[in-house]
Amino acid sequence: MKKLLYVMSGIALIAFTSCNMGYKTTKSGMKYKIFSGKAAHADTVGVKVEPGDIVKFQFKYTIADSKGKDSTLGENYSQMPGYQKADTSERSKLTILELFPLLKSGDSADIAINIDSVLKMIPEGQAPPFLKKGGTIHAVLSILNVFKNDSIARLDVNKEQTKEQAREAVKFKESAAELDKYIKDKGIKAIKTPDGIYIALETPGDISLKADSGMQASVLYTGKLLNGQIFDTNLDSTFNRYHPGVIKVDVGQHRTIEGWDKALPYFGKGAKGTIYIPAGLAYGARAQGAEIPAYSNLVFDIQVTDVTKSEAAKPQMQMTPEMQKQMQEAIQKQMEAQKQKSGH
Repeated sequence: MKKLLYVMSGIALIAFTSCNMGYKTTKSGMKYKIFSGKAAHADTVGVKVEPGDIVKFQFKYTIADSKGKDSTLGENYSQMPGYQKADTSERSKLTILELFPLLKSGDSADIAINIDSVLKMIPEGQAPPFLKKGGTIHAVLSILNVFKNDSIARLDVNKEQTKEQAREAVKFKESAAELDKYIKDKGIKAIKTPDGIYIALETPGDISLKADSGMQASVLYTGKLLNGQIFDTNLDSTFNRYHPGVIKVDVGQHRTIEGWDKALPYFGKGAKGTIYIPAGLAYGARAQGAEIPAYSNLVFDIQVTDVTKSEAAKPQMQMTPEMQKQMQEAIQKQMEAQKQKSGH
């Protein structure tokens, strides 16, 4: 999936006709059609993409589900544009990067990627379940600008980052307000943390053994959107995209979404409850495949089955100057022994 979604961007989706009229084929087998000068919000028009140029672009990847309804796999149409050096190497194969050398700034393209070709590039057993044989992934790409050197591109990145930060602040505020309204409308009795997380404890568990920072919590969970749609769980082996069963979380080590690190300390060993995490402490502006749209508030029903001291939180042994000296002497002796053995 990382290969498929390697640096992407998009405009409004253009229908891919069943007869592929006017579509060409890349070396890797992708079907594409270029629409010259049709990219919305382009900064420049007509600058050809050459290998090594920095390309400013937008994308959208979609795939049809079992009912024929399109689901978005990834997009930055509503976010900050992507920036990527034009690359003609093998790693661009079957990605929108393969189209870069065929485009100019202001151009857009409609692309169809055969899923069977993608599956051949993914190790057996590691393909996500939504990639079905015989299917097609559609992509839409627009080229907003082409930069000939890094310094000019960096100035544009800084400008777009400032605009994106302002957009994110508004979106996060809206998401937090949506969560507040949801809790109120549903009449949910929950604690609201200073960070805006809501915690509804069914059973507090052993409060003398809390899943605090520096501890490792063993967790059973089900993750949902506010509309009740489940996007992940480790309670059902037929549903989960990971291995089912308890997962171990090193609390405070930033190995999970921030909302978990901040909410788990309210749970003791044996605790059960629900946490409601605002988008800013979940995945934020990043959509997670088709299951979790950008700026989604998340709901987790969790049970903490055990709490132990985290190995990751234990201080690592520091080498003293004497230990470093001994190691250097040992390496030197080993090198001299090797030289004598080789006759040098």
